[in-house]
Amino acid sequence: MHKRSATLLATAALMGAALPLMGAGSASAAGFKCQPSSRDYVVVKEKAAVHSSFSANARVVGYVYKDNKVHASWECTNSAGNPWVCIGSCRVDEDSVTGRWVYRGYLKG
Repeated sequence: MHKRSATLLATAALMGAALPLMGAGSASAAGFKCQPSSRDYVVVKEKAAVHSSFSANARVVGYVYKDNKVHASWECTNSAGNPWVCIGSCRVDEDSVTGRWVYRGYLKG
């Protein structure tokens, strides 16, 4: 294995996921699983953080509030087994996972 490839894999492992694999419209890798979605939800938490990725440790990029309606275009389960949904600017592919992510436990629908 080339040194660069080993470094990339080690970096990905430290981030909590190996490089994603694409197939039949979904992404999965050691530690997380994603699939496209088209579902509407209602926020049940008074003020729920919106993150830049599907992790509570990811940067907060905004908030949604109780009774707000949101539409999910991706649903993912992270390496800790926690479900997240992407509600905007979603990108899930072999190169990156970005967007506006809300913890699924703060939503009903």
